Amino acid sequence: MATELTIKVPNRAGQLAAISTALGDAGVNIAALAGSTLGGKGVVHIVVADKDAARARRALKKAKLRLSSDRKLLEVRLADKPGTLARVAKRLGAGRVSVDSAYLTGIGKRSRTIGFGVKDARKAKKALGR
Repeated sequence: MATELTIKVPNRAGQLAAISTALGDAGVNIAALAGSTLGGKGVVHIVVADKDAARARRALKKAKLRLSSDRKLLEVRLADKPGTLARVAKRLGAGRVSVDSAYLTGIGKRSRTIGFGVKDARKAKKALGR
């Protein structure tokens, strides 16, 4: 399992450096990230291993970075073949599971691991037959 941490920052130079420095200095590895801006605000989504989540929260707080959300990701390993993500997405859709975020969190020789941010992990697991 992994944890998605969402940090809201001003849209100005150095914000990604501040986040990555705080986490790096705390010994937290970033498994995946995404970021975007709109007007004067930025949002950075960081994915860390569950075992590092508490340390990451403390490091961000110490650096005076605002954590706006924090949730577990449902990780699914997929064969590295065309259509495998579509099959999983269809099962989630058929199970009426809304996917709020998705990240590539791992790459193997013949597989890829995708982390899905969902509101109801239990419902998502059921839709995937887990």
